[in-house]
Amino acid sequence: MCINCNKRKACYTTVGFFSIAFVIIFLLVPAIWRYSPSIQKSMIFLNHDFMPDVQNYSYPEVYGMDGTRNFYIDTKDNITLGVWHILPRNLIVKYGKNEPSYEELLSHGEPIIIYMHGNSGARANNLRMKLYRKLRDINCHVIAVDYRSYADSTDAELDETGLVSDVMETYKWVHKRAKGIPIFGWGHSLGTGIGAHAFSLLEKENIYPSGLILEAPFNKISEAIREYSTTKVLRYFPWFDFFIIDPVIANGIVFDTEQNLKNAKVPVLILHAQDDIIIPYQLSENLYNYITTTRNSELTELVIYDAQYKFGHQYICRDKELEKKIEKFIQKCLK
Repeated sequence: MCINCNKRKACYTTVGFFSIAFVIIFLLVPAIWRYSPSIQKSMIFLNHDFMPDVQNYSYPEVYGMDGTRNFYIDTKDNITLGVWHILPRNLIVKYGKNEPSYEELLSHGEPIIIYMHGNSGARANNLRMKLYRKLRDINCHVIAVDYRSYADSTDAELDETGLVSDVMETYKWVHKRAKGIPIFGWGHSLGTGIGAHAFSLLEKENIYPSGLILEAPFNKISEAIREYSTTKVLRYFPWFDFFIIDPVIANGIVFDTEQNLKNAKVPVLILHAQDDIIIPYQLSENLYNYITTTRNSELTELVIYDAQYKFGHQYICRDKELEKKIEKFIQKCLK
C-alpha cells in the first residue's frame, strides 16, 4: 500500500507540475504580453541587446573602418541620430587621409546606400561592418544610421512611426547633399519593414529613391511573429491572435511591407536564405508574390540562397557573389 501511495503522490506531483507549467506558458505569459505594451516593444525592438563590446562610435577607426566619418543628424522632433558615412573605395584611394568634406563627396557621382539595420545592436556590429566594406569596395557611399534609442542616438519612445521618421529624415538629409546622385536603401530584418514604409512615404512626397534591397524581410510583422520559433507552440490555440497578434497591432507596430510596397515605384531586390530560422524565407516568397501582382513585376527581384551555404538570418554578407549581384541591381535601376 505504501508503495502504491508513493506512486500516486508522485503521479499527482507530476500532474500538478505540468498543470502549473501549462497555466504559466499558455495562459499567464500570453496575458502578460497582451496587457504590457512596454514588454511588446522591448521584445520586438531589442534596442539595448547585442551591443558591440567597444562603444566608441565617434572613432570608426577603432573598429577598423578607414575612410569613415561619424556625425549626427537632428530631426524635426528633436531626436539626434548617430550616423556613419563610409566613403567608396575609389575616393579613399584618390584622397587618402586628405579627403575633402564628406558632405561634398556625396555629390561626387558614386551611388549612395542608406543602411537600415535590424533590431538589436548598432551600426558598429561586426557583420554590418563586413557588409559596409563590400559595398565600399564596389564604390558606393554607405550611410549607416542608428534609429532613436539605439547606440548613441537619443533615447526616446520606440514605435513604428518614430523609426520610419528617422529613416525619412536621414534620406532627406542625404538627398539634399547628393544633388541628384542615385540613393538606394538596404534594410535587414526589421530594417526591411522600416525601410519599405519610409520609402513608400517618401514617394508620396514626390521623392523617389533609386532602389531598395531587402535582406531577410517579412511580408508583415504579424506573420513574422506567427512564424517565430517561440510562438509556434502557441499559434494553434484559438486565442493566439487575441493575446499575441492583436495587441501588437493595437500598439502601433504593423510594418505591413506588402501594403507599403504594392503601389510603390521603387525597384526592389529581395535576398533571403532557406535556412533562416528567425524569419522563414517563405515570408519573402509571400512578399514577392503579393507585390508582383500589384505592380510591374520587372521592378522586383527575388534571390533565395540554398541552405547548403548556411547563411541563416545574418550571414548573406558572406556571399562571394554579393558584390556582383548588387552592382547588377544598381545598374538595372539606373537604366
